[in-house]
Formats: sequence, structure tokens, C-alpha cells
Amino acid sequence: MRKVRLQKLCGDFEKLHMFESENISEYFARLLAMYNQMKRYKEKIEETRVIEKIQHLLQKKFYYMVIAIEDSQNMKVFSIQGLMEKLQSCVKSVNEIQEDVGAQAPFSK
Repeated sequence: MRKVRLQKLCGDFEKLHMFESENISEYFARLLAMYNQMKRYKEKIEETRVIEKIQHLLQKKFYYMVIAIEDSQNMKVFSIQGLMEKLQSCVKSVNEIQEDVGAQAPFSK
């Protein structure tokens, strides 16, 4: 039974993507819940694999943030938490700029 659950989790992890209606925190919460479940079942999954998945599966509206982070940081030393905090910081900065110019904040969702 344990092996079947782990196989399902691994399959779900491979299919995981960010929904259009999700914000960064919601996406990370889903991803981390799945990651932690896999670790409980003794699945060996590297943080770098999770970070790469995050980078590739964020909505298109976040791509430039990931590229900027990659350019300014060594992604090999990033933790999942560190990447999440950096992305949330970028979203907050963009939203504040948008509010200052009177436009609707595009990354609130």
C-alpha cells in the first residue's frame, strides 16, 4: 500500500503545475505539501529538482522574475524557502510600483 501511495505522489508531482488563479504562496504550499509527503515515504528527492520544477512551471507572468533571480543568484545554493521568499519579494515590489502609478496590480493572483 505504501509503494502505491508513493507512486501516486510521484506521478502527481510530475504533473504539478501552477493554476492561473493561484498566487505564489498557494502554489508553494501545494508543492511543499507534496514534497514533504514524498519525504515521509522515504522518497529521495533533491531540493534542486524541486527548485527546477518551480522555475519551469510558474505561470508565464512570473518568468521574468525567475530569470532575474537566476541572473543575480547562484541557483545551486538556493533553498526552496529562499526561492519562495525571493519570488514573493519580487511580486510585492511589482505590486507596489503598479499601485504607485495607479494601475491594477497584475500579480495579486
